[in-house]
Amino acid sequence: MDGSAKNIDLLLKNFSNRTRLMIITLIIENGPMTVTQLSRTIKTSRSNLYQIIKDMVSDGVVIQVKTETNRNYVEKYYYINENMFASVKSEDLKKALIGMDDESLRNLIISFLTTSSAIMSIAAEQIAMAGPEEIKRYREEINSDLMIMFFSSLSRETMARYSEMHMNFMKRIEESTERSTEDHFLYVIGFPSFAGPTMLSRIRRKDGDNGNDNERGDDRS
Repeated sequence: MDGSAKNIDLLLKNFSNRTRLMIITLIIENGPMTVTQLSRTIKTSRSNLYQIIKDMVSDGVVIQVKTETNRNYVEKYYYINENMFASVKSEDLKKALIGMDDESLRNLIISFLTTSSAIMSIAAEQIAMAGPEEIKRYREEINSDLMIMFFSSLSRETMARYSEMHMNFMKRIEESTERSTEDHFLYVIGFPSFAGPTMLSRIRRKDGDNGNDNERGDDRS
């Protein structure tokens, strides 16, 4: 297995774990972070986080970038291994996703979607605590089309055209040698609407099995 293929396998392994993907997402968004800082957002024990970070360092996905001493306590800061991420191209990652077995692909999609939900919740909390100056900045960003909140249902054909534009855009970013301050966060989700009547009935049946079906509960009373 060549270096690029190995890096793809390691990245997919970490993307498929919700806690690991949450760590990756947080440090990409906020810059280098300590385990203490991560533990304020990620709901797990600090000892568990230390072990997860240790394993991620072993995989080469994150690296220790600096240490700071606070009194007698040493804090280590971690960030993504940019060389590893840069070695993996979007097209190669897509091919790897297509080749995953059913359960692995299921776990990766679930990990991505649950992490997305958590990140959006954090952003919502930040906005809830924003003062007048921060709200002013949000307004300016919206006016400049630099803060985008958009939702739409698309046909398969229209989604294909958008996907082509997006992939070309990401390819230009990957090939760019320009280095600038990254002060915006882009999180894109395009999802098929498979939740027709059959899927919805399965979800309702599962809720009923868990005791969450109000209609069934009312019938029994």
